[in-house]
Amino acid sequence: MNIPREFIDLLLNKVDLVDLINTHIPLRKKSGNNYFARCPFHQEKSASFSVSQAKQFFYCFGCGAHGNAIDFLMQYDHLNFPEAIESLARQAGMEMPRTNDYSPKQENLSDLYELMTKTANYYYEQMRQSERAIQYLKHRAISGHIAQQFQIGYAPPGWHHLIDLAKNDLDKKKYLEAGLIIEKENNNYYDRFRDRIMFPIHDYRGRIIGFGGRILDQGEPKYLNSPETPLFQKGRELYGLYHILKAKRHIERILIVEGYMDVIALFQHDITYAVATLGTATTPPHLQRLLRYTNDIIFCFDGDQAGKTAAWRAVEVIFPLMQDQLQIRFLFLPDGEDPDSLIHKEGKALFEKRFSSAVSLSIFFFQQMSLSCDMNTMEGRSRFASLSLNHIKQLPPGIFHDMMLDDLSKRTRIDVNALKRQLPQSQMTQQQSEAPAEVKLVTPMRLLITLLLQHPELATHLTEPLPASHLPGFAFLLELLEVIRERPHITTGALREHWRGQKEEAFIAKLAGAKHLVPEAGLHNEFKGVIRQLHALAMDEEINRLMTKAGQIGLSEAEKVELSRWIAKKKTIL
Repeated sequence: MNIPREFIDLLLNKVDLVDLINTHIPLRKKSGNNYFARCPFHQEKSASFSVSQAKQFFYCFGCGAHGNAIDFLMQYDHLNFPEAIESLARQAGMEMPRTNDYSPKQENLSDLYELMTKTANYYYEQMRQSERAIQYLKHRAISGHIAQQFQIGYAPPGWHHLIDLAKNDLDKKKYLEAGLIIEKENNNYYDRFRDRIMFPIHDYRGRIIGFGGRILDQGEPKYLNSPETPLFQKGRELYGLYHILKAKRHIERILIVEGYMDVIALFQHDITYAVATLGTATTPPHLQRLLRYTNDIIFCFDGDQAGKTAAWRAVEVIFPLMQDQLQIRFLFLPDGEDPDSLIHKEGKALFEKRFSSAVSLSIFFFQQMSLSCDMNTMEGRSRFASLSLNHIKQLPPGIFHDMMLDDLSKRTRIDVNALKRQLPQSQMTQQQSEAPAEVKLVTPMRLLITLLLQHPELATHLTEPLPASHLPGFAFLLELLEVIRERPHITTGALREHWRGQKEEAFIAKLAGAKHLVPEAGLHNEFKGVIRQLHALAMDEEINRLMTKAGQIGLSEAEKVELSRWIAKKKTIL
């Protein structure tokens, strides 16, 4: 099966390698910009399997397994190349091309994204023309600026507004696939959202993937979300995350709330780090995505029993994903209040002051465990220990895991070693460690190629041609630079794909996963320094050539001048 390169490039651009691998093995440990786990391709006790989101590339420092999203599926699911492409395309919601004249414009999802944007614009204009919708937003103290920022719209009353926008049956099928209309008998359709304030739901890249609709008057359901579609899976998406990423370069903390209006009200009061789940409890994909951006997460719930139940569900999701550097807290609000109402009463400073009284994950956990146990009796403490261990054993090995056991030991007056003996044997012996660093690369050419493979964007700093050189690897360096110039946003994983099946493939794979020990902040300067070294080595070639000739047959006057010029020029760049 001859799969067009354009399709493969688009597929790799659409798939997030961290998300893909997380569906197969838990990436529980983050070091620097990389995620680590125990390698699925060989038996090991340490976490030597590294995944880079920026490079879209994985590498195992133990067995050498490496590659992009395609390689992972080939190795993990034992697929051949076409099967891996087909599996990846199915997960990404893309249709495999059937002919060699594939164009990315034929891809169905792009049509749906375009339709969602068009619909959001329609709803926004309807809101601007509806005095009733405008008065509702004013009553909820939503400013025109924030309404525009979040593209808040209005679906007018009536059954066929979107249907009337459809030009033909093909258009209607797209509206149906996007979840915007509903089909009834005899091939008839009606609008899903009617007489509702509309909240476009963006994915983390800013594409509109669904809508939430809030009824203006009394009625049920109060909130109505888009159904599951090829674009929208509510268990994976978070309302407001795109707006956080757009507003903040460094995300100190993220506040998880329950509703659209909570997020919007907080943003309006300059609390620009709130997200909301979309009518569902917090899921592992929710947390896995948030942990890419921050190590401090605060759940904000009502203070009633429903809020405590929701918090406990979050605990059950968090434990298998817990990391030592992660801080999880629970903020319970006063009765009858939600973030929307409270922020309007208190303002930013007083609302944020409440964070200091938020309950930590460990305290909330032990509080909940003790509710059904009489800690004054031996039997109660035994029950408490047994219930707690059932959850603690889900924690990844590490400092937090050990501290929870210590705390449990003090609360139950049971020796910590006795508690450890109740855990699975693997948890008693397993120790995670950082992947070993590879020996630092020594040749400038090798380091230069490594830096470009791992950080292709560095090529933009190369403002003048490289000097001609006979150094090994120079021809490949020129070819690599040409590919990057043609595709300036290419990732490491896509570069590896470009040379698949060619003699350079193994060389690229080794350097793409190599540890060069250059800190992130120093990449630019190191790159410029290696370029200077390359210029110096090229000059050395000319100097050595002339010096060798001088020792054999002597130099002409012109060659003597040339030698002096090379020597002087070299001194200026070092």
